[in-house]
Amino acid sequence: MATGNFVLDKGYKVAAGQIVTKFRAVKFSAAETVTPVTAIGDRIAGVVQFSVSAAELLKGKGASVRVAGITEAEASGAVAVGAAVGLAADGRVKTAAIGERIVGTCVGHPATNAGDRISLRLDTDGILSP
Repeated sequence: MATGNFVLDKGYKVAAGQIVTKFRAVKFSAAETVTPVTAIGDRIAGVVQFSVSAAELLKGKGASVRVAGITEAEASGAVAVGAAVGLAADGRVKTAAIGERIVGTCVGHPATNAGDRISLRLDTDGILSP
């Protein structure tokens, strides 16, 4: 089981009409809100720590987003410890390919299959993989 070690979590409102899934990356949208990642090149705000459903959004629940430290992150496939990690289009993480935005490094609990969770040291600045 993957584990996290927070340095900074920040609360954000979720953009109207959106839902977010725990341990998936989110990006900024208008007016200091977050929305799910929709493309591998998106620059992330961080990784959501708890899901927010449509019903919860209507009640005013916000998202707790890990913006610094180590987070659990859902993988879209195999990810080895030490691998530079990029995004899948659905906000899950994967081993970064050349030219893709790096969102962190796998520092523990490697993934074997889609849906496995890794320990990801976040890099929200998102440099491009050489």
